[in-house]
Amino acid sequence: MASSIMHLAVTCELTKRYDFKDLNRLKFGAILPDAGKGQAGHINTFIWGRNKKSYNFEFYREKFGELMKNDDLYLGYYLHLVQDICYRHFVYDKYKWNPMIPGNVDKLHKDYSIINYYVAERYGLKNDIAISAGFENEEINSIATFDVNWLVESMAGYFEKVEDDDIFFFTREMADEYIAEAVELCAKELEALRSGGKLIESYDNAWVNRVYSLLETTLNTRDLGGYRIDGTENYTKYCRLIRSDVPLHPSEKDIEFLKNTGITTLIDTRSREEKEERPHGLAGMEGFNYCDIPIVEGSGIPESVEAVPESYFKIAHSPNTGEFFRTIANAPYGVMFNCHAGKDRTGVNSALILWLCGIRKSDIVFDYMRTKENEQPRFEIIHEKNPDIDMNIVIPNENNMIRFFELMEDKYGTANKYFEAIGIGADLQKKIIEKLCN
Repeated sequence: MASSIMHLAVTCELTKRYDFKDLNRLKFGAILPDAGKGQAGHINTFIWGRNKKSYNFEFYREKFGELMKNDDLYLGYYLHLVQDICYRHFVYDKYKWNPMIPGNVDKLHKDYSIINYYVAERYGLKNDIAISAGFENEEINSIATFDVNWLVESMAGYFEKVEDDDIFFFTREMADEYIAEAVELCAKELEALRSGGKLIESYDNAWVNRVYSLLETTLNTRDLGGYRIDGTENYTKYCRLIRSDVPLHPSEKDIEFLKNTGITTLIDTRSREEKEERPHGLAGMEGFNYCDIPIVEGSGIPESVEAVPESYFKIAHSPNTGEFFRTIANAPYGVMFNCHAGKDRTGVNSALILWLCGIRKSDIVFDYMRTKENEQPRFEIIHEKNPDIDMNIVIPNENNMIRFFELMEDKYGTANKYFEAIGIGADLQKKIIEKLCN
């Protein structure tokens, strides 16, 4: 996030272009999200199967849209979120900032402390921020707890010159560049708000979340919820269908999570040999319906990188694939399905489900590629034990999924026709779609 003083600078630049009703409330609103305890003030939301995060612009507009028209505190607050998404693109995409390197975040904040005084002087800012009268009764308090006294006190410090130490990353020139870009983005958003034009979207301005697995004892357990159905404002639902690597030794916490979220049907697509060597940790456990549906295709390593899409095509046409989808359609509650690593068989079946539900191809490819990050420890072990294997065959590549869909569309044209061809007719297709989307 940008520093509060940069948010104030952007806001003051906007006042030179636009008329606002109450500049004091506008400026207070423009820095207010930074006073929200935790991350609640920035209204973060998880999307893209919890693989990405964004600021929930749609939620804010729905909740405070009318207030934004007449109260500049709420408009300033909204523009802060717009500026933050601009900042993320600016710092992470344009300047390739890496916050995962130990110490980098602290060093960035030190840069802020050095340039804050410069920003205040450069943009003619004044330390005149005041807490709006009766703030404790404002509707904005429904989304977060705000420490406004701390905010105002901390802002005062930004106007004091500190020792001019060496800049680590975020320079004065970058501050000016960011402020200029943020002003333009906010101006575009203000024009859209006033004209009824297209507004900024959370979905297309999301950023990749850290590697995660829904189960603490697996690497690659992920939700198929949170993907936008193309051409609509609707999203696939969470806790309906979960893809995973095999849970060999699930913890009590894992078991509790699955039961509490209604994941009661388990589909294991590994071969008989795989299951004998490493039994599923939830098979036979009370409260779960374990379904043994082996998909032998995809259990081995293809001969070459070029052969991977063809192997995916074979997975989609396994004799048991129809039974796999039939089980999902008829499951009474949520389903978790797995192969060994949750990469190929699980990746193909996930892609086919998302295709049926109308998710755009780029999102399906993204879901597939997320395995590359989650499974990095497993890939390192494979390479160590099998140094002669071409790891380009093993590690997910975007072209594998793109080419797979080319093969599928060449043969069937649409997802509906593919599912019909494997014995999943319109009624069962509807059940699958309803399970994930309704």
